[in-house]
Amino acid sequence: MMTFKKTMVGTVVVAAMTVLAGCQSVPELRQQSVIEQLSSTPMLRQDTIAGAYEVAIAPSVDSVFVAAVPAFEPKSGGVVHRLDPRSLQIVQSIQLPRRAFALGVNPTMNTLYVGNTLDGSLTVIDATNGAVKGMIQLAERTEDEKGQVSASHTRKVVVDSQRNQVFVTSPETEGKVWIVDGNTYTLRHTIATDGPWPAGAAFDRANNRLYVGQGGLNEVVVINPESGEIINKFSTGDTTSSTPKESKHFFVNMTIDEAGQRLFAADANTGSVYVLDLGNGKVVQTIPVGDGLLDVAFSAQRNEILATNRGVSRGGNPAGTGSLTIIDGNNYSVNRRVDLPVHPNSVVVSANGQTAYVTVKAPHGDDHPAWRKNAQDSIVRIDLQGG
Repeated sequence: MMTFKKTMVGTVVVAAMTVLAGCQSVPELRQQSVIEQLSSTPMLRQDTIAGAYEVAIAPSVDSVFVAAVPAFEPKSGGVVHRLDPRSLQIVQSIQLPRRAFALGVNPTMNTLYVGNTLDGSLTVIDATNGAVKGMIQLAERTEDEKGQVSASHTRKVVVDSQRNQVFVTSPETEGKVWIVDGNTYTLRHTIATDGPWPAGAAFDRANNRLYVGQGGLNEVVVINPESGEIINKFSTGDTTSSTPKESKHFFVNMTIDEAGQRLFAADANTGSVYVLDLGNGKVVQTIPVGDGLLDVAFSAQRNEILATNRGVSRGGNPAGTGSLTIIDGNNYSVNRRVDLPVHPNSVVVSANGQTAYVTVKAPHGDDHPAWRKNAQDSIVRIDLQGG
């Protein structure tokens, strides 16, 4: 079941510099100088975001967006922050009625898609001005006798700007993938992946193929978006039982090297990045990263793989901290690690491949030595040429 609501919601707060016609004031020149200095900083960190999750880049509107969930109380909303990509200052905050976790950008249409994970929906935003254009309900919402609303969760949002289609994973035990028409905001396909927890996704634009990562016997499924059919399945061969709890791997996030036809999958179970050959689906390399491996990105220009690990694993030491690992795409050796206390989360790479943006979570519990009351989450910009 899917509906599209035409709504304008929330208050859009914009902090803009005042521009005086025909002249510049001394404070403006100083501010401009500060931004220039920040732009040349090898690593810049701003601890300014409550409940940060995914980060996305929209070069067509010269912006970095961060999805945030400031509170988890029932019926609480979310926020999408627009940041200056140089200073990382928040220049706009878009209030949403539903919590914001995942982000996908169509730079051709200047459209931002926000995954409302707990509500099974997408919020559609005009990236040029932050106006909320509507909401696409992908999963049927049900309400129990206590008034609690539930729906199949959304997870990853991937956009094909060339064909204007949107792919959304749903990491249930019997998971699925939704394919949305970006022109009409209608649901084109709902695809059962025949495996548990389909979460990660990566899209091959040249060949119009969607790769979805999950657990189970076949950790990667290959989907033809036109027909909505699974046309191939890749397996490491390590899982021998179809019972979800027997899954040896969980490919929570993925990215693709289109030119080299390689898939990089972050395995949350082993803390390693798996490199798969897209031609035959075989694993060609495993790269140990660390506990709590979460996200992965690829810089084609630098031939480098970037992976975040949170520093803690399920049932592991709650006092751990994580890092960004930068891996050589030629020989799969680790070029360097960037410590990012406490829990690095989402990572994206700029269009020119030279800059990384990472969200970092503050510790939640007071059992962590870095815990501070009312601590904010962070956004970090890293110049990849600076190392």
